[in-house]
Amino acid sequence: MSGGATSADVCYRHPDRTSWTLCQRCGRTICPECQILTPSGVRCPDCVRETGGSVQWQRPDLEVRRPAPKVKPARVRRQSSASSSPVAQRFAEMFKPGGETPLLTWGVLGVVVALFVVGFFTSSLPFALLYADPTGSLQLWRYATAAFVYPSLPQAILSILLNGLFFAITAPAVERSLGRGRFAIVFLASAVIGNAAMVLAGFASYGLIPALFGMFGAYLIFVWQHPQARAQALIIIGVNLLISLAFGARFLPALIGGLIAGAGATYLMQRYEGRHARTGYLIVGAVAAGFVVFAVIRSIAF
Repeated sequence: MSGGATSADVCYRHPDRTSWTLCQRCGRTICPECQILTPSGVRCPDCVRETGGSVQWQRPDLEVRRPAPKVKPARVRRQSSASSSPVAQRFAEMFKPGGETPLLTWGVLGVVVALFVVGFFTSSLPFALLYADPTGSLQLWRYATAAFVYPSLPQAILSILLNGLFFAITAPAVERSLGRGRFAIVFLASAVIGNAAMVLAGFASYGLIPALFGMFGAYLIFVWQHPQARAQALIIIGVNLLISLAFGARFLPALIGGLIAGAGATYLMQRYEGRHARTGYLIVGAVAAGFVVFAVIRSIAF
């Protein structure tokens, strides 16, 4: 085993690898290769072994290796390898439920880029149809879809690069810790509440900012009990706050709404984990729906 890491953002077993994910039991930083999903959250191999070794560790980028039978005809092995290519196995591993690949994270970024490119050839049609418009009071889908669109203008490229970079850094750790289903809930709650907050303030809303700060809020809940990691997360949130405000103070409702929504949704899902999980989901849904209702009322009234 590698020696202890000297920095909070490197894996304690692989000091040459940077990571933001912490073991939920001992609080040490672990890279994707060392992360083990357990019913109690992400844990390191040492903690899994100390608690009974009920979960077998394996690298997330490799398939499960089972010992082959001692006697097996070579002809059968050749047929099996021919019928199941490495590419097909890799895709099956990526898309299977509970897989380690942050599929939703890369899917969100792919949709953002695709819609932006399509907008260049359609006079920003995706943006016109999907952004949160204060005058589109009854077009409720916009509060969720606004997270995926930017105006197809050259000056928007910098925003996409910055937002996409920090989303790609933060969201995979959140997706691995929460699982894809709960990650989707945090993403949508952050987007809907952040975009509704912008409409309540009288502004149009678009882009990844609410969802990005929702990821920051979720990550902050994960590391709150670990002072060093918590301070690191707060610094990253502060830096992104300054970057976002540099593009205009009008985005403040979106990032504050997204941050609170991401932190709140993650806390509630942890608080009501298990038999009462539905309670947490209902609270998150009710709060998001309440913001949308107020935004619609504001649009109609003004």
